[in-house]
Amino acid sequence: MNPPDNEWSLIIFNILGDLSVGAFIALGLAHFYAVRTANLRQADLLSTRALLALGPILVLGMLAVFGHVGNPERAFNMLRNLDTSWLAREVAAYGAFLVFGGAFAVLQAACLLPESIQKRIPQGLRNIMPTVRILLAWIAAILGIIFVFCAAMIYYDPRLASRQTAWANPYTVILFFVDTGLLGFMALSVGFVGNYAWLKRSKTIDPETVETQGRLLRDSIKGFSFVAIALVGVLFVAIPIYMAYLGAVRSPLNDNLLMLLHTTYSVHWFARLFLAFTGAGILSVFMFYLAGQPRRSNLLYLMVVLAFVSVFVAEVVARYLFYAGNATLLIGGM
Repeated sequence: MNPPDNEWSLIIFNILGDLSVGAFIALGLAHFYAVRTANLRQADLLSTRALLALGPILVLGMLAVFGHVGNPERAFNMLRNLDTSWLAREVAAYGAFLVFGGAFAVLQAACLLPESIQKRIPQGLRNIMPTVRILLAWIAAILGIIFVFCAAMIYYDPRLASRQTAWANPYTVILFFVDTGLLGFMALSVGFVGNYAWLKRSKTIDPETVETQGRLLRDSIKGFSFVAIALVGVLFVAIPIYMAYLGAVRSPLNDNLLMLLHTTYSVHWFARLFLAFTGAGILSVFMFYLAGQPRRSNLLYLMVVLAFVSVFVAEVVARYLFYAGNATLLIGGM
């Protein structure tokens, strides 16, 4: 049984939302590192274009929300239940993340304006812009974490345990946050590679700056790959514990979910584990090693793209299984 059509909208929303939050947090860490090891200008050159690329992803995520609930009016009506509904909190947190993240992106984009245009901005406003940017970045990051937590709590909520035992487990919260980190850090690695390729071709960027950007890119990829290896380690510890739980806590839902994972969805389950381990494990190890080999940059960039594709496909399959297996049991009444 496949998920209903509107569940695909939910899958797209969750994946794009998690990717955006993870990439935003990774971007903040990379920017902080670049400022400390180089300077603010180099940090802005590293991160600003990658940040602007998140804008369309955020908008697509919000459109997916409307696709899931049916129409924008219904989405706004859900916000009336913030005191009782995790779904309403999820939508509200995502909307607030979009607003504050967008405001931060606008201020950050001003760094790319020609100096002649920047001088037209009142001096007082220019003086406070760095402080405002930092404040907006912190608020957006916190809102993003709240969004991921609310999204997970929709399914983990103990009040649903009587009907959705397989979801109401700490594994659900771990899954959502691991997905956020893997998708975000891997996606930003690709964004940084694209940004560096643009800088190398730009006639306005001097060779010394290009060299510094190359170093910052390799350092960032090294850090991102380390995070990915750690997160996939968490995932491969959590999954066996979750499987053991499903087998130990006997219930019709748990028993039948295990059966589905070993029959109907066995290929999907294997593909999800294989791709996650390949992208965030094996390829990330190669990324970490190649980041320290400047002469093998082209191979490093290929590894970055392949790792992201593997992780992204793995997470799509993971979310498909997350909804399809439980939807089959709940709708089928097993």
